[in-house]
Amino acid sequence: MYEWHIGDPVDWGDGFMDPQNWGRGGDGDKDSQDYETSRELKREQYSRKAWDFCNEHKYELALHYINMALDLDSLNAGDWNKKAIILDFMGRYSEAEKCYDTSLGLSPNNLVFDNKARMLRYWAGNLIEESKKKPDGLPTLYDAWEINRRAIDALPGDKSEEDIENYFKQRDTIDFYINYEKEYKKNLEAIKKYTKSELFTIAGMHFYRTGINLSSGMALKLVREPENEFDRDAIAVYAEGEKIGYVANSDYTKYEMTSSASELKDGIQGVAHAEYVVYLDRYADIQFAIGRIVK
Repeated sequence: MYEWHIGDPVDWGDGFMDPQNWGRGGDGDKDSQDYETSRELKREQYSRKAWDFCNEHKYELALHYINMALDLDSLNAGDWNKKAIILDFMGRYSEAEKCYDTSLGLSPNNLVFDNKARMLRYWAGNLIEESKKKPDGLPTLYDAWEINRRAIDALPGDKSEEDIENYFKQRDTIDFYINYEKEYKKNLEAIKKYTKSELFTIAGMHFYRTGINLSSGMALKLVREPENEFDRDAIAVYAEGEKIGYVANSDYTKYEMTSSASELKDGIQGVAHAEYVVYLDRYADIQFAIGRIVK
């Protein structure tokens, strides 16, 4: 689909004559005034159409008409604000921010400041959710923090109708997730120091509510259970003399960088000494208690 740009014929796809090429018909002031009046009426018509289409959620058409309006008068602050709102609805936040800035540069307005701040806060919120789906969410969270800062800076102080506490709460949320991601990366580095053949995942801990708080370096014992009726390769995990779970024995229950009970069983003659390494936690996808065999 052809994308309209300022400077293209304004009658593109609409059927109106291009006001930029209308003949003035003479050199008098009246002809000039008539031309400017017609031009302004046409701009208002395009601007109204743009807003009607926006309210109908027809954002591509809305963008088309607001661009036509701006081609007739690129110094109209209200139309730049409308374009920013349309782009905001389309999820084109970076472009929307530039349009808000253009509107504010032409005519500072508290409502437009609020519009810009609200858009930026929503954008930052989307980035928080995007960060959770990425292997490394920190860069996206840093972007969200910077956008939230710009949102706070955009608010027109006591003239704002926005609740600034919502912006500060979002900043606190971003700080929380940044620290959460840093903790995950630190814990991931901790297990990368060891080979897969040393590491195991402790499964089934929710079945053994012992009240024991595991901490890094805590001594563990691995005990084979060849007579286990559910899994002949079963290896029980003990801490402080109490059973706390089993070595995970399937791809569904173990972390990918650890070995299964079936892979470890031949190296364990009855009992093996081990230690707790870390709880690896990153949202719902990664929640694993990791231990390692002590040679």
